[in-house]
Parts: sequence; structure tokens; C-alpha cells
Amino acid sequence: GFLALNDVDSSENLWRPMLGMKSKPGVGLVSLGGFVKFMGTFMLVITVLVSLFKKEIDMSIEGGEMCTVGVCDGSSGSRSNNDMETLLPKKKQQQEEEEDDDDEMDAYEIGIAETYHRLWAVVKLPAVQSLILILLTYRLPCALSDNVKFLKAVEFGLSKQTTALLSPTIVLPLGIMVPIIATKIWKGHPLKQFMWAYKFRVTFVALIDVLMLLATRSFLGSGSIMGGEGTSRAIFWALLILSTAFQATVFSLQFNSQMTFFAHRVDPAIGGSYMTLLNTFANLGGTWPSSFIMYLIGQYTVPPTCSVGDDGAEVCTGGRDAYFPLQMVLSGLGIVWICVMGKRVQHVADLPDDAWKTHIGESDDGEEEMQEYKKRRKACLVQNS
Repeated sequence: GFLALNDVDSSENLWRPMLGMKSKPGVGLVSLGGFVKFMGTFMLVITVLVSLFKKEIDMSIEGGEMCTVGVCDGSSGSRSNNDMETLLPKKKQQQEEEEDDDDEMDAYEIGIAETYHRLWAVVKLPAVQSLILILLTYRLPCALSDNVKFLKAVEFGLSKQTTALLSPTIVLPLGIMVPIIATKIWKGHPLKQFMWAYKFRVTFVALIDVLMLLATRSFLGSGSIMGGEGTSRAIFWALLILSTAFQATVFSLQFNSQMTFFAHRVDPAIGGSYMTLLNTFANLGGTWPSSFIMYLIGQYTVPPTCSVGDDGAEVCTGGRDAYFPLQMVLSGLGIVWICVMGKRVQHVADLPDDAWKTHIGESDDGEEEMQEYKKRRKACLVQNS
């Protein structure tokens, strides 16, 4: 966003004509100082407005009480608590319908040690172990496109301002529209959506990425694989837009299906901590491949030997670019992953809800603890309704 608005060429040739502004050659539409000043003022105004108009809710349940901070008078009688009356149900029928949602016990209720004990019980579940294996491995075949593609494009001559312009114009709209469309196509089958996007990601998207880089090197650089200066501007921009759009689409499809699946499988007795655990493994699965692929690129790339010719021009010979051979290897690895892990993904999708539960708290002691917790919650709801 900022790089695109700060770029002199983009501002002069795109933004000012689009917005009907006067020409100012050599000056970006937004300066660094102006951008920082605007964002700083905006954040201060929002912070002040939140502090003035947003009231905090004390969700503690000691003594069966819930209060709005600064409103409770400390007595055991009636309270002026309009915020909480708005949040809490007023009818017993609504209370009974929401009793099932009270099974989740907050971390401050069960303590840190018990929270980690339950998370360890989650990790030991066979279903979760299969899911963790999937999350830790599926991003490796995609790591080159995810982490190196645009770096390589910049190396071949694509400006950073152009890459910054792609985000608000292509990536952001697709990130909004794709999940909406996907829920209508794969409703209730998130892992089918996941696998469809993954197959597309490691095959066709990888091919488009390679063609885009070759076009970039040919159109902006000195290479001649796709015809050198003869490569048309339309082909270059078409491949650049397609590469960006396809990558944004498959990423959004997989992320959306992943979060949907997590939300449908968490154990209510653990809830938010369960989601955090799964997201942690998902993030780890995207982090280690990036470091590994950067290491491979550095190890197998040989820079060319450059010298100045008699005419004063720089002449470079030799060298080896590791990107394209590695992309072929990783695409093959992705196909192998689909063949080997595809059945495991389907198995995980077909597991019943009970396979994802730890059943902690279903013993006599645990049941008593849960019933006591629910009684205090119900008393609090009645008192504030």
C-alpha cells in the first residue's frame, strides 16, 4: 500500500490521473512523513474514543456476581448494570438453550497446570497427531512460491512498488470473495476444499509461477528464454496477475478450510486453548519450510562471473539459478505428498467428533467440578437477568 502510493512513477502515471489530481513529476502521492503522521493521529483518535465509550465487563464469577467495571456499587442488592443486561439472556428458556455452551472452563478457573495437562492430553489423541503431521508437512512443496517467488521477480527487475500494488488490487479482494464462494461450494466438507486447493497449488500454480518469472526475466532483464525484448507487455502483465491471483486464491481456500475444520473439531471442555494449539502447529508448519528453502536456494545458487568488456559494458557468464530446478523437485514432492497423505487427510475428515475429545472432566470428580461451575454460572445469569 504505502510503497505503491509513495512510488513516483505509480503516482504520476496511475494514481493522479485516476483521482483527477494535478501532475507533480518527481513527487510521490504520499510521503513517508505524511503517512506516519496520519497513521499516528488515526491510532491516537481511535484509542481515545475506545477509552471514552467502551466499558469493560468484569467476567469474574466469585460469589455469583458479574459487574460492569465502574458501575457495581459493591453491595449484594440490585445493581444498575445495563451493559450486562444487554449481554445476558433474560429468559429461562434462553438460559437452558445456552447451558451446553457452558461446558468450556476458562483457564483462570482450572489453573495453568491443569490447562497444560489438558493440552498434553489433546496432543496424545491419535486424531490430533495425524492432523499435526499434515500441518507440519503440507507447506514444504509450496515454500518456494510462498517465500522466494517475488524475491526472484525483484531480482529479475520487477519493482518493489509493483509488488506492493498487487496486494490491495488483487490479493485483498480475492481474500474477501474466495471464502464466501467456497462456503457455498464445499459447505460442510472443509478438507475436500483443502485438498482441491492443494492439488491446484502444487501443479498448475507452480507452473504459472515459473512462466511468470521467465517472462519477467525476459521482459525486464537480459534473458532470452521467452524471446527477449520481443516478449509483449500483455503476456508479462497477464502472467504476473494470474500468478498473484492464483496464489492468493489457493492460500485463501486452504486457510479458510483449515480454520473451519479446527472450529468444528475442538473439544468444548478446552475450547480456545485447543484452537490455539492447532493454530500453533499450523504456523510452525509454515515457518520451518521457509527457512529450509532459503537455505537450499543459498546452497545451490551459483552467481555468474561478471567482467567489463572492451566497450565498457558488463558481461556476465556462467552461474546457476537454483529456483527452477528446485521448483520441479518440490512440485514432484507435492504430488508424492498428495498420493501418500491424501488418504490420511480423508481419514481425518471422516473421524467422528468423539475422536477429538479428551474426555477430561467426565470422571466423578471432574463431573462434580463441572456441575459446580455450571451452577455458579447459572446463578450469575439469573441474578443479572
